[in-house]
Amino acid sequence: MYQRKITPLIQSLLLATLFSSGLMAAACSAESSNIPVLSDQSTPNEMYELGLAYYEGDSVPEDDDKAFELFQKSADQGYAPAKHYLGIMYYEGLGVDQNYQKAFEWIEQAANQGYANAQFDLGVIYHEGIAVEQDEIKKLEWFQQAANQGYTDAQFNLGIMYHESIGIEQDYQKAMQWYLLAANNGSFDAQNNIGNFYEYGYGVTQDYDKAFEWYAKAADQGLDVAQLNIGGLYENGYGVPQDYDEAFEWYKKAADQGNQEASNRIGRLVMNGKIDDKDIVIYSTQETGLTLGDIEDMSQ
Repeated sequence: MYQRKITPLIQSLLLATLFSSGLMAAACSAESSNIPVLSDQSTPNEMYELGLAYYEGDSVPEDDDKAFELFQKSADQGYAPAKHYLGIMYYEGLGVDQNYQKAFEWIEQAANQGYANAQFDLGVIYHEGIAVEQDEIKKLEWFQQAANQGYTDAQFNLGIMYHESIGIEQDYQKAMQWYLLAANNGSFDAQNNIGNFYEYGYGVTQDYDKAFEWYAKAADQGLDVAQLNIGGLYENGYGVPQDYDEAFEWYKKAADQGNQEASNRIGRLVMNGKIDDKDIVIYSTQETGLTLGDIEDMSQ
């Protein structure tokens, strides 16, 4: 979903992995030593934690039916995280028949109780028009509520909305404010976009040194587009000495992760005689339709 061209900015809302890996990653896994033994006096939190364990197969066999049952018992006592997960299970059709309307209702209840994860997901629902009419204003409102509680994905997405003028007027300063909050919470996508702002001077004074610094934060976490962007700085000599070999090393890191633009740039470096192509792994070059092996054959 995240495609980056030569001008490297995320092109659409980072709403991927909705109700799947992204949301599951936000959940707190229950360690075996913390799994409660339920009794008539068990708290909603204990029921929820055991439900999570069954949902994720953490220290107990994965069992969606048991997870759903435990989330339901916890949610019936008003516990917001359990309501949120009931919504996820209805959305995915796990342990229960898929039902988007019930998914919306449970997530909305959790969001109205101030649960940031649910507030963000409710914004996503309004963005995609799932079980409700698409509503960009409500999406913004729910993202804002989650972001104000420090929810990183919401902060990052607000940055994108202000950056790309999605449902609101473009405002690079506000985009930067939200990106910084998300970046300081560890979002490597936000770190990369801040680097992009500094590289191109979006709402800030152009500063290649700061661009490199922010790209490096994201690249160190393995983000391929940040590795691509550092390669671009070295290829063009922006803020660093022009160094085609160093550019290649960064492009290769990104290409090894499947970044097609990085592969294209390696191909162009070879075709333009900027680097020695000896022992270079064959990369597809989408724009030319050639591989480095084809290029070598043509030059002989």
